[in-house]
Amino acid sequence: MNKKLYRLLIKAVPKPRLRFGEWTGFSVPEEKAERLIRILERERAQGGVLALMDAHGAISAAAFGVSRFRDRQPARPDDCFRCASISKHVTAAGVLRLAAQGKIDPDRDISDYLGYAVRHPKAPETPISLRLLMAHRAGLRDGARYAAALTEPTPLREVLAAPDSYAEHGPDAGFEYSNLGAGLIGAVLEAALNEPFEHIMRGAILDPAGVRASYLPQHLSGRLADAWRLMPPSRGPLYDAEARRQRPLPALDPEHDYLTAHGGLCTTAEDLLRIAAFVRADPACAAMRRPLSDFGKRDRHLQEGLGCFIYRDPALPFPLYGHQGLAYGAVHGLFYSDGAPAPYIAFALLTSAVSEQREGVVTAVNRDVGRTVFEG
Repeated sequence: MNKKLYRLLIKAVPKPRLRFGEWTGFSVPEEKAERLIRILERERAQGGVLALMDAHGAISAAAFGVSRFRDRQPARPDDCFRCASISKHVTAAGVLRLAAQGKIDPDRDISDYLGYAVRHPKAPETPISLRLLMAHRAGLRDGARYAAALTEPTPLREVLAAPDSYAEHGPDAGFEYSNLGAGLIGAVLEAALNEPFEHIMRGAILDPAGVRASYLPQHLSGRLADAWRLMPPSRGPLYDAEARRQRPLPALDPEHDYLTAHGGLCTTAEDLLRIAAFVRADPACAAMRRPLSDFGKRDRHLQEGLGCFIYRDPALPFPLYGHQGLAYGAVHGLFYSDGAPAPYIAFALLTSAVSEQREGVVTAVNRDVGRTVFEG
């Protein structure tokens, strides 16, 4: 939908009346909490959880609105949400930790791991590596064949054989943000290590970070939030949490496990911040925060590292690192500073439904929550 038209139409959605519940850890100044709520109301947030980390590493979270579509259950701080593309940040951290342990070579040709050649049609001699996949510089794109595979199980070989799965430029010759490329990381890891992607990530980062999180919602107990779209309005949850949880667990199959690593992570806002703190402190993950590409005209304030957004908001005196997630009408954000002198050093925002309006790539809700959290 045209961005200007979307901004007009979203104003027709009734503005909710929200309030934060009790903060789970330290208290947030009333004036700041009120400003954050006003942003969420302005952006028509229906519900979610906001978590903050202070300069000492302490975490506090508060819920607002509702997290389920049909029964309108009030959101709770311990609700899990499907984090969408924030998963890319966690997946990249897992890959770099595996590389530091000598279990995977991020610069090796992925063809060696998969057992068949993966080559860009315009650069048949140039190998594609995990590092290029993490940086969205592998020359892959999300074409029609990939879009169809989201609802029609399709072997990975068939998707990679489609001409529209490749960008105009070859590997490491340009930047193309690609869910296919990021999801392919999961298939490569499974083929290389002969373990389910879920088990690999659990050992690489989720368990070491000490969090309740999973790329498969079937593994999580407790409440899982729905997601739905405000504009055009959803008639039901586009991400139906309980329906997803009832699906049978997939078997180990690299040829079909390329639709999880890029967006499947489910966790709480507090545990997202624990993951961010773990990544921020781990020397193996420092390479994530080095800019490799510009988003260009799409967002002149945004750069890409390895599975990492580097956001240089002109309203802030320091860059933010992390990732944004958008899927099924929900908007999520995980952003942290790298030692900037501010009362808070990170925030995680997980929502059930909210306005998706934006000027560039970063949504208005993530931009303005970030400005309010990190000011001063």
